[in-house]
Amino acid sequence: MTSEDWSGRFPFADPDSLRSAVLVCHRNADPDAYLSAYALSALLRRLAPACEVFIATPDGMTTLTSKLAERFPHPTVEEEGGDHDLYVAVDVGDTELLKGWRAKMQASEGVTVLIDHHPIRDVELYDHVIADAKATSSAEVVFRLFAEANIRPDRASAQALLLAMMFDSSHLSIAGEEGLRLAVKLMDAGADLTQARRDLRSEPDYGEVMAKLKGVQRLKVYRVGEWVVSTTTIGSFQAHVARALVFLGADVAVVGGESEEEARVSLRATQRFSERTGVELGTQVAEEVGKELGGHGGGHATAASLSAPTDENDAVERCLTRLSALLGAEAHAIA
Repeated sequence: MTSEDWSGRFPFADPDSLRSAVLVCHRNADPDAYLSAYALSALLRRLAPACEVFIATPDGMTTLTSKLAERFPHPTVEEEGGDHDLYVAVDVGDTELLKGWRAKMQASEGVTVLIDHHPIRDVELYDHVIADAKATSSAEVVFRLFAEANIRPDRASAQALLLAMMFDSSHLSIAGEEGLRLAVKLMDAGADLTQARRDLRSEPDYGEVMAKLKGVQRLKVYRVGEWVVSTTTIGSFQAHVARALVFLGADVAVVGGESEEEARVSLRATQRFSERTGVELGTQVAEEVGKELGGHGGGHATAASLSAPTDENDAVERCLTRLSALLGAEAHAIA
């Protein structure tokens, strides 16, 4: 197969010419990002056996991802290293989440690719984009690449992809029909559903437990039209606290914190809220508020985040104001 034959399909270069590739996750990589990259590495090594593949995780990983990475280890690399033939951003959404890798990819002569399931707006960095905003995880997109290459994933890759899909789809509860079909195919390839459930139910550490309890202590509750919106601030585990507040009954949770002289906000909403209102937290709240504050944000309809150079309370208040505007109702504090 000539190099021209690969111009329209992954990895978009003659595999025989590839010697080094980096799969770059978003900062503070979650299980979908890391495990999708892990499986993609296995596919790339099947396509290009002479290619050395690394995974990059800017600003590290979440606590759960770190635990899963112990079961699915992979060589990693820092951006200070040399240039590479291929760069693949996995589950990134916003190029700002690449941190230093963004500038490295811009300056590189290597092929740059995005594989994602977020709504994509900035594509100038990439030579090729493989994205499906209807998919509930990037793992679904990666699995389709296996099918297109007519390669059956090995058992470890199948398990990694099933875990990634389950994490991003709330244990498949919000997965679409296509996602459920892919999950079955992964089990046919050797993935273990019971083990995946066990891995995702890992015991929370002490810090996560305390963050949830402190988050509830600082809780503010608002009625915005017919919807209940909860807000709080906490030093870490913002995403965990936001998920917990939705589990407790909030329609929307906005949780702020501060790190490295910037505010970070995690937003979560119920599927019912998303379907009834049409509000998308990623594009309509996190992205817009992030830009308004001189930062960046993005995500999905029911799960999003933003970072901006401001204080946590300002960022949370801006999100609440934006939600009120989208819902056409004022936010009234509930005593």
